[in-house]
Amino acid sequence: MNLSRFLAEDRVDLDASSSLAEEDKEPTYEHVVQHMAELLCRSEDVINGKKITQDLILRERRTPTFLGQGIAMPHVRTLQARRLIMAVAVFPEELLLQGELEDPLRLVIAFVGPPYDDRQYLTAYRHLGAKLEKDGFVESFFGVDQPGEVLRHLGS
Repeated sequence: MNLSRFLAEDRVDLDASSSLAEEDKEPTYEHVVQHMAELLCRSEDVINGKKITQDLILRERRTPTFLGQGIAMPHVRTLQARRLIMAVAVFPEELLLQGELEDPLRLVIAFVGPPYDDRQYLTAYRHLGAKLEKDGFVESFFGVDQPGEVLRHLGS
């Protein structure tokens, strides 16, 4: 499955550490999830950005999808998405979230999709999980200087 078809360059943040550092307070995992929702909301396939942000945050409060080794994959099924869409945030300088996660955050891949499209949603989730387990896949995101390179990594 070519995951890049669910992503666009404007939903890729190659320096998420800086994006979150602009806030006055120390970032939490919820700040990271909110940032991911903001990236997702750049898509024309989002119906209500405020609601999609709320849905994603509430889903992550129930069961955070931190996979370990610095990787998080927040996701939610919501009627606020017309189709499956993704966003990617790379943390070139690892982000340590005090008291929330054991490992510093390095890579976050978020996605949302409509609840009536289970097959595509679950297929993308499994495919992404398999890619994340491959040696060198996560490291391939570091040192990237163009969002298009991220799309190529996810498309291969």
